[in-house]
Amino acid sequence: MWQLSHPQDEQQIQLERRKKRKHPYSSPYGLFIQERASKQLPGPGQHFSFGAVKPWEDILAMLDEQEDRKLLLVVRHGQAISNYLGDTLGPDEWYAVEGTCQYDDQKGTIYNIFDADLTGLGQDQAKSLNSILVGGGWYAKMTADRPARFIISPLTRCLHTATLALEGVQSNATNVEEFVRETLGMDTCDARRSVSDPNANAKPSPQGPCSFDKGLASSYPQYKYRVYDARDDADRSFGLLGDSDHLWTKTEREQQKHQVRRAKKFLDILFEHAPEKVVVVVTHSGFTRSLLLAVQREPYRPQNAELVPVIVDKAARVVAAADAHHAAGDAEAEAEEAWLDAVLAGYEDIDLNEDDRPRKASSSSSSSSAGTQRPGSSSSSSHPCMLRRLVGRLAELWRGQ
Repeated sequence: MWQLSHPQDEQQIQLERRKKRKHPYSSPYGLFIQERASKQLPGPGQHFSFGAVKPWEDILAMLDEQEDRKLLLVVRHGQAISNYLGDTLGPDEWYAVEGTCQYDDQKGTIYNIFDADLTGLGQDQAKSLNSILVGGGWYAKMTADRPARFIISPLTRCLHTATLALEGVQSNATNVEEFVRETLGMDTCDARRSVSDPNANAKPSPQGPCSFDKGLASSYPQYKYRVYDARDDADRSFGLLGDSDHLWTKTEREQQKHQVRRAKKFLDILFEHAPEKVVVVVTHSGFTRSLLLAVQREPYRPQNAELVPVIVDKAARVVAAADAHHAAGDAEAEAEEAWLDAVLAGYEDIDLNEDDRPRKASSSSSSSSAGTQRPGSSSSSSHPCMLRRLVGRLAELWRGQ
């Protein structure tokens, strides 16, 4: 005799079905201390042996055990002007200017916020990382001189960081890649300049939200900039979606789910087009966390110029239970949505913004499928990631560490 199931039973069934779905990417557990981000360990900062809790010889042996397995050395850029201003001005004043092109401190200094470059400290941080990797021999230890590929965000602070931090490090290839950018939209520090120099005869800022003197190719000519048609990125390799910035918008901010989906697209391209087992990714804090979520790791937030290693496995194939009435494309879309729901479970409220400060949604804000309206600022609430780090640090002090 058939019986109607209780709503809670149905919810449990759906949850179990999601758990059984095969994730497209994963990461072996128990290799790096950064996996323990939610347990107040570790605190922020570069860690001994770059967080490895096993000998690097053992980790590299694991790397060779599977064909579709890569070691990603994820590097956050050094301190940028936007980081400095966010820390110096405090949340209220910074939120008032982070969507502008420049900040005048009324003391004779004007800071360029658009596509923010490194500060002097940020440059020193990148050079210090280079000293550890090259002078200290850690890059050779972590890779055993395996062929490597460099992937760099097209934002100036990452190109500058890569130039300093990876000096003297050999690679098979270097790609400037659109999908490893910071959270898209509204903050001008996260908008990129065009590849070509701006057209002086065109109307104001046709190639970005703010004016600039040099494009990427002139600013960093040592890198190649492969440009694809922004209207069709389905069959592309590494590169940029257009000469100018087609992803940034002044009215909407990228949501967590959308950035994790972008991280998955990057991994799809990486495993299809990069034969190297070792990949150095010079990127941002927000994208680092989404990349970790995409491989089922906890969303650890690195400090400036910090390197976070992660082993990534690609599944042999993703099995999606498609309804007979659905087309294959619909089944794939449903499978991806289920995967996103699973990897984001418990992390839906992570703040992707680079300064990682609290933001409260205002009553007038609204969202769309492409992003979310900028919330009103508030300094009265605390972000859970910040609280976890604070509790962890207090525990360390209590133990006398």
